[in-house]
Amino acid sequence: MRYYKFTSLALFISFSFQLQAETITLLNWDAYLSEQVKTQWEQKNRNQIDIIAFDNDEKRDTILLNPKNQNIDIAVVDEIIAERFGKEGRFLKITEENVPNLKHIGKFWRQRCGEYAVPYLWGTLGIIYRSDIVKSAPTSWKEILEPPSYLQGHIGMLTDYTDMLAPALFLNGHPLNTENPKALKQAFESLKAQIPFVLTYDYPITYLQSNTKANDLHMAVSYGGDQFSINKSIGKEGLWKYTVPQEGTVLWVDCLAIPTTSKQKENALAFIDYLNEPMISAQNADDLYYATPNETALQYISPKFRNSTEIYPEHEILQKSGLYEELSNVNIKQRLRISNAIINIHESKQTR
Repeated sequence: MRYYKFTSLALFISFSFQLQAETITLLNWDAYLSEQVKTQWEQKNRNQIDIIAFDNDEKRDTILLNPKNQNIDIAVVDEIIAERFGKEGRFLKITEENVPNLKHIGKFWRQRCGEYAVPYLWGTLGIIYRSDIVKSAPTSWKEILEPPSYLQGHIGMLTDYTDMLAPALFLNGHPLNTENPKALKQAFESLKAQIPFVLTYDYPITYLQSNTKANDLHMAVSYGGDQFSINKSIGKEGLWKYTVPQEGTVLWVDCLAIPTTSKQKENALAFIDYLNEPMISAQNADDLYYATPNETALQYISPKFRNSTEIYPEHEILQKSGLYEELSNVNIKQRLRISNAIINIHESKQTR
């Protein structure tokens, strides 16, 4: 009898714990949080991390703006949305008082994310390629906009109205955030001419994990660090490689923000603070193969990782890099018309 009473009590305690356990819902890019870091948090705390994945900025913003989605506790956003949504009262203000480990993050990155978000990881925009098919690392954006014939139908681009246009703008000698309609029209013509070579405009990680034609993708515009996630998922180290073209690139930073509608604000702040403990930040960066803005964490990162130019680009590349800036509504509308037109033309050709 004692045995059964003990078992029943144990089951009751376990059930009570599950009822009291709280969940932090994280809106995040796919495969963008170390499983080890996540597990360590869950084992030490009564908070589970539930991840809602997105694969482009527009989907993320739609989720955040939907009044029905009041369950998001932390969102990974870019620096433009961090500032805009923060000023609109959508994000909680974050300081060293509620996130003490914010002190470890470099001033430049803190300024980029502003006072409503915390820098998470950073990197560049470039080209990933199958090293068994593309023998030499691409050195120019021209190699993806005007690829050789053997790559026809094997190129990947991005749907985002900024990142889709970036390669053409850089190649044609225009700044990333240009407001010049003629420069944008020239970019449209370059992207239109590229369409016969394009297989997909889906985010490469998503496409390679879910599409039946994944093996047909040989080169794509992507973000530095994605190649490691892809190689890890397919179990082939070094198959996909990454390079930044000589004309320049985008220097991006992802930020962690807490929606004001979150019902887990204290737990969300604690989790962000945990992610910025130097050793945790280093482990997360090492596991994901992205650069960390946490300056103290750099001493815990392996030399091989720290010296990789695929993750930490050379100074000459960084000097040529553009930063995302808030665009005018007129500019955004023109870029949206261009990106939508390119995708529509591509889809119409695919259905023939």
